[in-house]
Amino acid sequence: MKIKIAGAGAGKTTSMAESIIHLCSETEEYLKIFCITFTNSAAKCIREKIITHYGYIPENIVISTIHSFLYREFIRPYYYLLYNKQYIRISTINLPEKVQYKNYAIGGLESRNILHQTLITKRAKWIIVKKSNDIKAIKEKRAIILKQFKSYCKAICIDEAQDIDNDMLEIVIALDRIGIPVVLMGDPKQDLNGYKCLRKLVKKYPQATEYITFCHRCPQKHLDLANLIIPEKEKQHSDKQEGIISVIFSSENKCEELVSNGNFDLKYISKKQGIYETHENGKTEDIKENIFEELIVPIREKFPNITELDLMRFSYYLTEKLLKNYASLKNEKEAMKQTFGKIYLDKKVYAKIIDLISKKTQNNRKEVISISSIDVIKGQEGNKCLFILTNDLAEYMFGKKEDDTVFKNKLYVALTRSLNELVIYVTPEVECKYGRDFVNKFFQKFL
Repeated sequence: MKIKIAGAGAGKTTSMAESIIHLCSETEEYLKIFCITFTNSAAKCIREKIITHYGYIPENIVISTIHSFLYREFIRPYYYLLYNKQYIRISTINLPEKVQYKNYAIGGLESRNILHQTLITKRAKWIIVKKSNDIKAIKEKRAIILKQFKSYCKAICIDEAQDIDNDMLEIVIALDRIGIPVVLMGDPKQDLNGYKCLRKLVKKYPQATEYITFCHRCPQKHLDLANLIIPEKEKQHSDKQEGIISVIFSSENKCEELVSNGNFDLKYISKKQGIYETHENGKTEDIKENIFEELIVPIREKFPNITELDLMRFSYYLTEKLLKNYASLKNEKEAMKQTFGKIYLDKKVYAKIIDLISKKTQNNRKEVISISSIDVIKGQEGNKCLFILTNDLAEYMFGKKEDDTVFKNKLYVALTRSLNELVIYVTPEVECKYGRDFVNKFFQKFL
C-alpha cells in the first residue's frame, strides 16, 4: 500500500495521473489498473490527464467513480452468488434525515431489487470482506471471487481518499492483504464527512505514507494562516510571495452589498444559517430523481404488465412533464392535475411530490443572501474569494478549539481556495463574541 497525503493545491490530480502512467508502463496489457474517485468531475479530470499523455485511454486503465467500480466489479456479478439477490439498478434519490423514514425508503427500494447508492460500499464489503452471519459456503465462494479479481487487477488507485468511509476502509485493507497494490491520494484536512478513515490508514501504515507539502495554488501568506490549524508534517509552503488577505467587519459593510458588488469568484460560508442561504450543486437533478422514484410504484400499479425499461421511461417522462407544468402554472396542485390525469396517487405519494416540487421555489425571500457552502466549493479555486466567518469556525481560527473535527477541516478548506485575494467577512456574532480589537490583532500579522 502507498499513501500520499497532499494538501490543497498540491497537484493531487497530476500526481495521481503520474502514478497511473508509471504503473501502466510496467504492466502487462491483460492486467487492469483501476483508478477510482468519488465524483464524476474528479474522474473526468484524471481522464483528461491520461489522454494528454497517451492521446487516448489505454484499454487496461479503467477510470470510474468508486460506486461504479464496486457495483461493476463485485456487486453486479457476485452478489446473487453469495446472497441470492439480484439488483436491477441503482437509485440516487435523497433519503429522509429521520432514521425511521430513511429505513422505510431504503426498504421500499430493496423490495423492488433497487440498490441505493449509499449502501454500495456496505454491500461490496459483504462480498469482499465479510457479513456477520456468513456460512462456510459463502466464505469459500468469497475466496474464489477474490482470487478471480486478483488475476486481472494490477493495482487500484484511489483519488480523494479522505472521503472513504468505514466500509471502504475495510475493503482497502482486505484488498491490500491479498496482495493487490493500492495507491491512495488524499488530504485528511479536507474530510468534510468526518469519517477520519484516511487518518486511520496513515496510523496503520506510517512507513507507506508520503507527505506532499508544496502548494501551487495559494500565496504563502494564506498558507501561514492555514498552517496554524494543521499537523506539523502537513504544513504547506509556496513560492508565491504575493497575495492579499483582508478583513471586513459587518459593522463596516453590509454583506449583501459585498456579495453583489465584490466581483468574487467564490463566495462561501460553513453552512446554511440565519440570513445566509446555501445553494447546492445538482439540486434540480436531485428533485427529478426523487420524483422519478416516487412515481415508479403507482405507475406499476396502474400498468402491471409494463416492462421495467418502459416503466422507467414513463416515470421520467411524467417527471419532466410535471416540472414543466409547474414552471408554467406556478401552482403545485394544478400542475399535478394536468400531469397525472386519471393516474391515481395515494395521499402519501401525492404529498411527497407536492413537497418536492415546492422546494424549487423555496428560500426566495429578499432578505436571504445566497452563497455557496464550503462543502460545495471544496476542490474549486478562484482569484478572489469571500469567506464569511461564523462562530462555528471562528473558535478554531482563534485557537479556542483544536480537536480534529469537520469544522476544523471546513476552516482549512475555506482558507485555501484563493489564488490571490482572500476576503474574510466577520459576522456580527463573531465580532460580538471576540471583540473587534481581538480580531484585528489576530489577523494583523497576515494582512
